[in-house]
Amino acid sequence: MSMDSSERATTRSEAARDLRLSHAFINTISGAYRGMWVFDSAFEELVAGADRSDELAKSERVLETVDGWWGRLETRRPLFRTHERPVLEEDSSRAWRLLQVAEARLRALIGELTDSSDLETLLQEPVARAIRAAALRENAHAQREIVRGLARFADLVDGSRHGDRWRQRLLDCERRVQDAELVVGRLRRAGFEPGLRLVAELLDATLLLPAQVAQRIVDVSQVFSLYTGVFDYEDAGIPNAQTDIWASAGFKPDMAGRWFAAGMTPRRATAWIEVGAGDPLVAADFLWRGFTPDEAEPWLHRYISGRSAAEWSAAGCDAEDTREWITIGIHDPDRLAGMRSAERMM
Repeated sequence: MSMDSSERATTRSEAARDLRLSHAFINTISGAYRGMWVFDSAFEELVAGADRSDELAKSERVLETVDGWWGRLETRRPLFRTHERPVLEEDSSRAWRLLQVAEARLRALIGELTDSSDLETLLQEPVARAIRAAALRENAHAQREIVRGLARFADLVDGSRHGDRWRQRLLDCERRVQDAELVVGRLRRAGFEPGLRLVAELLDATLLLPAQVAQRIVDVSQVFSLYTGVFDYEDAGIPNAQTDIWASAGFKPDMAGRWFAAGMTPRRATAWIEVGAGDPLVAADFLWRGFTPDEAEPWLHRYISGRSAAEWSAAGCDAEDTREWITIGIHDPDRLAGMRSAERMM
């Protein structure tokens, strides 16, 4: 008996859903394990005698498996079939376990970053410096891998227009990778005594890392929820005692989790949203550098990051002056100070 049009539409809808679910797992695993490989590689570079060959080999094997799964997607053979839940085939069961391992590892990384979040520790402990620098490199490469995967999948199912949008996002990812590589390179060349200024720059460059890693955990939880059909405040990392507070403030679980990951309460998150910082990491970039929402507002309205705002305000410039200098190509307040010093000597 042939299917009628409604049955065919349902079948196509289920097939598309299964492909997107499978891609979510594959792409998230790809980003996580590419990040792990990059972390271990950087750690070996920065810590004398460190041997991460076993960890590197494990990540390489996973990435080889992921390449095979991409081949399945390209022939429209999904890893997951939601109409067969809870039955999982071998590949989908492995994908589930790999993502669980990646999530546990990200949670452990937050603890390591928290333990190395002060200047004194970083000055005294080479391993703590290596962890922060390696995690910075990992996060940048993981995000680039994920965006690449989104572009690749968009080309497969949605057409080049959507893929082009993700490729535009890649430009920012490439910049972040370059910045991370610069930090790791400078630290490697400095050896065992990097100096106060370089260590302070490392701490500043990695200030948001715990929040960024915490948000990646929220992303992983959402991928699992695509299969289970459940994503609540607990899945987003909100403690049970706080779920009613976030819900009463109008935050759905996913956004509550992202603001909580950035160190915010519902009241504080609302205050930042009201001044134009709708992205939790944008708000945290100011908050963790000592800005109140009111103090940050003029910088936000001129599209200046918290990190840049802190540098320029320390140099005696307000948001309006800073935007004018940036507009004419001066992005570093140290360069401006040098220009003013040269003028005084003339």
